[in-house]
Amino acid sequence: MCYVFVEHHRDNSTSNAPSDTEQDHEVALDLRAAGLSGAVNTVKSLFTNGAYVFTVLNVTCDGIVIDGIVSFGAKYFQQQFGLTAAMAGILVGQSI
Repeated sequence: MCYVFVEHHRDNSTSNAPSDTEQDHEVALDLRAAGLSGAVNTVKSLFTNGAYVFTVLNVTCDGIVIDGIVSFGAKYFQQQFGLTAAMAGILVGQSI
Protein backbone atom coordinates (compact mmCIF):
# COMPACT_ATOMS: atom_id res chain seq x y z
CA MET A 1 0.00 0.00 0.00
CA CYS A 2 1.27 3.43 -0.87
CA TYR A 3 1.09 6.06 1.87
CA VAL A 4 1.26 9.76 1.15
CA PHE A 5 1.81 12.30 3.93
CA VAL A 6 0.73 15.87 3.38
CA GLU A 7 2.06 18.67 5.53
CA HIS A 8 -0.72 20.30 7.43
CA HIS A 9 -0.16 23.62 9.20
CA ARG A 10 -2.88 25.29 11.19
CA ASP A 11 -2.90 29.04 11.37
CA ASN A 12 -5.20 30.26 14.13
CA SER A 13 -4.35 33.94 13.63
CA THR A 14 -7.14 34.71 11.13
CA SER A 15 -10.79 34.58 12.04
CA ASN A 16 -11.96 33.81 8.46
CA ALA A 17 -9.98 30.57 8.30
CA PRO A 18 -11.96 27.35 7.79
CA SER A 19 -12.67 25.29 10.88
CA ASP A 20 -10.49 22.38 11.92
CA THR A 21 -13.06 19.88 10.69
CA GLU A 22 -13.15 21.42 7.23
CA GLN A 23 -9.36 21.42 7.03
CA ASP A 24 -9.20 17.79 8.15
CA HIS A 25 -11.82 16.86 5.54
CA GLU A 26 -9.80 18.60 2.78
CA VAL A 27 -6.61 16.83 3.86
CA ALA A 28 -8.45 13.47 3.90
CA LEU A 29 -9.72 14.08 0.35
CA ASP A 30 -6.20 14.99 -0.81
CA LEU A 31 -4.80 11.83 0.77
CA ARG A 32 -7.49 9.65 -0.77
CA ALA A 33 -6.87 11.07 -4.26
CA ALA A 34 -3.09 10.77 -3.95
CA GLY A 35 -3.36 7.25 -2.53
CA LEU A 36 -5.60 6.00 -5.33
CA SER A 37 -3.48 7.39 -8.14
CA GLY A 38 -0.33 6.17 -6.39
CA ALA A 39 -1.79 2.69 -6.04
CA VAL A 40 -2.80 2.58 -9.70
CA ASN A 41 0.68 3.69 -10.77
CA THR A 42 2.30 1.12 -8.51
CA VAL A 43 0.18 -1.75 -9.86
CA LYS A 44 0.83 -0.62 -13.42
CA SER A 45 4.59 -0.54 -12.85
CA LEU A 46 4.47 -4.03 -11.27
CA PHE A 47 2.61 -5.58 -14.20
CA THR A 48 4.92 -3.96 -16.75
CA ASN A 49 8.02 -5.24 -14.92
CA GLY A 50 9.01 -8.42 -16.74
CA ALA A 51 11.16 -9.80 -13.94
CA TYR A 52 8.31 -9.46 -11.44
CA VAL A 53 5.72 -11.02 -13.76
CA PHE A 54 7.92 -14.04 -14.56
CA THR A 55 8.85 -14.51 -10.90
CA VAL A 56 5.16 -14.59 -9.96
CA LEU A 57 4.44 -17.08 -12.76
CA ASN A 58 7.37 -19.25 -11.65
CA VAL A 59 6.24 -19.33 -8.02
CA THR A 60 2.67 -20.10 -9.11
CA CYS A 61 3.74 -23.01 -11.32
CA ASP A 62 6.01 -24.39 -8.59
CA GLY A 63 3.12 -24.25 -6.15
CA ILE A 64 0.85 -26.14 -8.54
CA VAL A 65 3.47 -28.87 -9.08
CA ILE A 66 4.13 -29.27 -5.36
CA ASP A 67 0.38 -29.36 -4.70
CA GLY A 68 0.01 -32.17 -7.23
CA ILE A 69 2.86 -34.16 -5.72
CA VAL A 70 1.46 -33.77 -2.22
CA SER A 71 -2.03 -34.74 -3.33
CA PHE A 72 -1.31 -37.68 -5.62
CA GLY A 73 2.32 -38.68 -5.00
CA ALA A 74 1.59 -41.23 -2.29
CA LYS A 75 -1.07 -42.94 -4.38
CA TYR A 76 1.30 -42.99 -7.38
CA PHE A 77 4.06 -44.67 -5.34
CA GLN A 78 1.54 -47.16 -3.96
CA GLN A 79 0.30 -48.18 -7.38
CA GLN A 80 3.57 -47.99 -9.32
CA PHE A 81 5.96 -49.62 -6.85
CA GLY A 82 3.60 -51.74 -4.74
CA LEU A 83 4.35 -49.89 -1.50
CA THR A 84 2.08 -49.74 1.51
CA ALA A 85 0.16 -46.53 2.12
CA ALA A 86 2.33 -45.72 5.15
CA MET A 87 5.62 -46.20 3.31
CA ALA A 88 4.38 -44.20 0.29
CA GLY A 89 3.31 -41.37 2.61
CA ILE A 90 6.71 -41.35 4.29
CA LEU A 91 8.51 -41.19 0.93
CA VAL A 92 6.37 -38.30 -0.30
CA GLY A 93 6.80 -36.48 3.01
CA GLN A 94 10.57 -36.84 2.82
CA SER A 95 10.72 -35.69 -0.79
CA ILE A 96 9.04 -32.40 0.00
